[in-house]
Amino acid sequence: MTRAKTLGLMAAAALAGLAMTAASAASASELLTNGGFDNIGAGAVPEGWGGLTYYTDGTHPGNIALPGWTVESGSVDLTATFSDWGPTGDGSPYSMDINGWDAGTIAQTFNTVAGQTYNVSYLFSRNPANAPSLATATVSAGGFTQVVTAINDGSFGGNYSMLWKTGGFSFVGDGNAATIRLAATIPGNAGVFFDHVSVTTADRGGAVPEPATWALMIGGFGLAGAALRRRRAAVVA
Repeated sequence: MTRAKTLGLMAAAALAGLAMTAASAASASELLTNGGFDNIGAGAVPEGWGGLTYYTDGTHPGNIALPGWTVESGSVDLTATFSDWGPTGDGSPYSMDINGWDAGTIAQTFNTVAGQTYNVSYLFSRNPANAPSLATATVSAGGFTQVVTAINDGSFGGNYSMLWKTGGFSFVGDGNAATIRLAATIPGNAGVFFDHVSVTTADRGGAVPEPATWALMIGGFGLAGAALRRRRAAVVA
């Protein structure tokens, strides 16, 4: 293999590495912990009714908190995919009714970067057991609040055959910590179900490359230029 070809391959490899780095930087990054509610807390076991309830003191019976989340008011229930309240939205073990024994509110805080767009998404359904015909809740983050409505019209399925819909919105960070909050807006012990709650970043177009990335760029273009000059010299000769 000639030196020119070697340099060309090195340049191509460097540029490919740069492309991979850029693609990695642009890919979505999940900011929430336990957005699918599948981490029920070490040692937590279902109660007599078959699910798990978490309260405002941060505990499930046995002094076990819901990982990643703070229960700010009322209580919330987690139910299993194989129960009356199944299947779950994302096929994983658990989903959450925002109305536990009463209307509940849960929250989780994450950091933001000024000017960065954040995408909030979630799956929602309706408790098929005894939620009112119009079950409602809200999802809020970054100064934006979305009302979630689940009507008893058959579109959310029933016992053992829950159906799910997708909700979401976007907001722009201000560089301060932001809080995502899910809140029941009806009383009682059955309401809107949530699963696969997510906050991601995806638009990294304005991000400044790190020093390693700059080095890779400079080295890649330098090698590419050297290979091109040698190729031209060979043609002239």
